[in-house]
Amino acid sequence: MASLLRFADKDYFLSGNFFKDLEFHHPILVDPLWQGTKLETQFQQFPLPDLKTPNHRSFGLVTSGSTGVPKIVWKEWAEIHSELEDWANEKDIQSFLDGTNEFQVQVPFCHLYGLLWGFLLPKQLGIPIVFGDGYKHSETTLCITSAPQLQLALSQGLQLPRRAIVSGMKFPVPLARELREKTEISIIEIYGSTETGGMGYRDPLRQNRFQFLPNVEFQFQSVEENQELLVKSPFVSKQYYSLQSSEWVLSTIPTNSYYATGDLGENSDLGFYLFGRKDRIIKHKGKRVSLDRIESEILGLGLEGQFFCVPVHHETGDTIGLFTDSLLPIDRIYQRLRNELPSSHVPRVIVKQNEIPKLPNGKTDYSKISGLCFEEFLRLQLLKEKGKNIQNINSETTIPEILESILGSVPKPDQHFIYDCGMDSILFSELILKLEKKLGHQIPEEDKQTGYLISLSGLEEYVRDKLYLIE
Repeated sequence: MASLLRFADKDYFLSGNFFKDLEFHHPILVDPLWQGTKLETQFQQFPLPDLKTPNHRSFGLVTSGSTGVPKIVWKEWAEIHSELEDWANEKDIQSFLDGTNEFQVQVPFCHLYGLLWGFLLPKQLGIPIVFGDGYKHSETTLCITSAPQLQLALSQGLQLPRRAIVSGMKFPVPLARELREKTEISIIEIYGSTETGGMGYRDPLRQNRFQFLPNVEFQFQSVEENQELLVKSPFVSKQYYSLQSSEWVLSTIPTNSYYATGDLGENSDLGFYLFGRKDRIIKHKGKRVSLDRIESEILGLGLEGQFFCVPVHHETGDTIGLFTDSLLPIDRIYQRLRNELPSSHVPRVIVKQNEIPKLPNGKTDYSKISGLCFEEFLRLQLLKEKGKNIQNINSETTIPEILESILGSVPKPDQHFIYDCGMDSILFSELILKLEKKLGHQIPEEDKQTGYLISLSGLEEYVRDKLYLIE
């Protein structure tokens, strides 16, 4: 039985073609958004992998995460059936589904979460499916959606559903608090991945910890200072293909072995606390920090725009880069973060552009964002090196001379704010040090929080006043 590539939109499933393909082919389900992009080209350039399984009722789900490199995860129908039974028999889920007359679906069926919760479970329960962009505010409607979609609707002042099931591992506590205080919504968040299937759930409005499903076995392995979650269950995928060096490479999980999820956290009798993805944790200022956690904290500040944290790897050590499409000036963003976040969570580099880089499948291109932040880091480092040429700073040194020593050029007359001149968070501390050298005294912490130090006129006025007071 040969593999067959399918761009799986909702019509593909609702027409019954998915079940026909299961009987006569091994369908590989691809997001329709990939059609006509470079991601589709990768499937045309290389032959589809031969499925090594005795079960003809199996199919592949194509994922790419934030890397853009395709990965085909094979699912046996027995794995899907087992997971559906577990969810349908879970008492908390039964209670949540009670009284549901329709499922409003806002997630694609070509992904495991959408396939299970938006298509197969409603079909098994005999509950009709409806589609639509807006949310229905009805007790009998259950919405299958995502945390980002709920956040967007909340920020735009749109009507929210009364009940929703979400997934995605990024439901921030600040968003939960706002939803709890301002709306009547009830939510269940599903924890899992394409490879593992569903592992657990929580009420994100009231819980930080996930409850594992009864059939999920787990253990932990040490990863430096953290613990990585390993799982084994009837619906963990036993094999997947990844595209490596222009060919599909098969990886398998031995029978009765545990799958390394890449998620770090800690478990107790109260449940599993997810700290973050292993590949999203860096050591910054001597502390291990989760970039997912920082994104969540920034979201809770209510700043305008979208914010994405990425690692900036350099020979001097890893640091945090922040990318945003916010219309706020960089100095205001940086000042707010410096005031509200722990020093270990404050980004060293902030890059602002009008558009968020996206992969062809519509997901955020973290690799591109990392590259932009790294380029900015190198640019600022170079400017800082140039600034070391002027060492003799005293009370006679002018503000333009200090700025030129930091920026590498004299600011133009229309560049009123220092951030308009190219200064960023990585150079702010150097400005403070040189101003203190000119003044001959340390600048009080409360003065650093004022608006004086973010404009050229403010700098001149502040230094003039301080020199007068000192004299």
